[in-house]
Amino acid sequence: MMTATRALAVAALALVTASPAWAQADVSEKFSKTVHLDENGTFDLTNISGNITVTGGSGRDVTIEAIKRVQRPRENAARLLLQMIDIQVVEQANRVEVRTIYPRPRNFPGSVEFTVALPEDVNVTLKTVTGNIRATNIKGELRADVVIGNITATGAKKLEALKCVTGDVEIVDAAADDPVTASTVSGGITVRGLRARAIQLNSVSGNIRVDDSQIERMMAKAVQGNLDFAGELSRNGRYELVSHSGDIKLQLAGNTGFEVQANSFSGTVRSDFAVNRRAAAGAEGRGGVGIPPDARAVRGAFGDASAMLMLRAFSGNIAIARR
Repeated sequence: MMTATRALAVAALALVTASPAWAQADVSEKFSKTVHLDENGTFDLTNISGNITVTGGSGRDVTIEAIKRVQRPRENAARLLLQMIDIQVVEQANRVEVRTIYPRPRNFPGSVEFTVALPEDVNVTLKTVTGNIRATNIKGELRADVVIGNITATGAKKLEALKCVTGDVEIVDAAADDPVTASTVSGGITVRGLRARAIQLNSVSGNIRVDDSQIERMMAKAVQGNLDFAGELSRNGRYELVSHSGDIKLQLAGNTGFEVQANSFSGTVRSDFAVNRRAAAGAEGRGGVGIPPDARAVRGAFGDASAMLMLRAFSGNIAIARR
């Protein structure tokens, strides 16, 4: 007769070795294809679910590596569904289009992860519904669009537009001659080391931060989030920062002069710079040097006033500090 202790041991072993009802079979399949693009060609990739990583380099070949993956309770069912995912690569005149085709319904339990190496001068457009997008060393035009996921662009030289619905946007050591746009509905935006003539940054719910960037025209708007700028102003540059519910802070390096128009409905405005305040139209005797500690609106100039600052907050403070 089995003792009580031995019976407990056998039962415990059975629990450990038994497959739980929620266990998922994870099946995958690799995809690989190499195509050619001449100088200044175009690469366009559209995915539905899965991360996309694209890196620019030398040569004229485009190497497309992908992993198709499906998770289901039964392995046979997972393999059957895996075969329903189709990766189509279409070559046209100096243009390559990659499309991931999923069967319906829209909640199909599969994903495709792409890793692409291509010539650095290629114009690149990347789209996915769910997944992160990472683009590195793209010297041609770069556009990226994701619904749920993050976008990171590093070393781009002709940055065009980055758009998220739910996710963060990060721009590092990039450049652009044409106006750049970066936006997210729920997420933050971080910009470091950007050289651009103009950029527009928009976040509904998230912070926006710009560090050590050379920008001539900047528009940054956040509904619920802080706005931070740290670095030097460009001479004759124009910077407009607007936040409904959040603080605005500028940490300025260098000696570039600026004219400032700053106001907060329920916050305060302060400056580490000796701003020569100007009286508002129709008001006399309100000019002077310096900003009162409880000021909510300031209009004035520092130095040669070569740059223009337009700062507006509804329920937040505004600060102009020395870096």
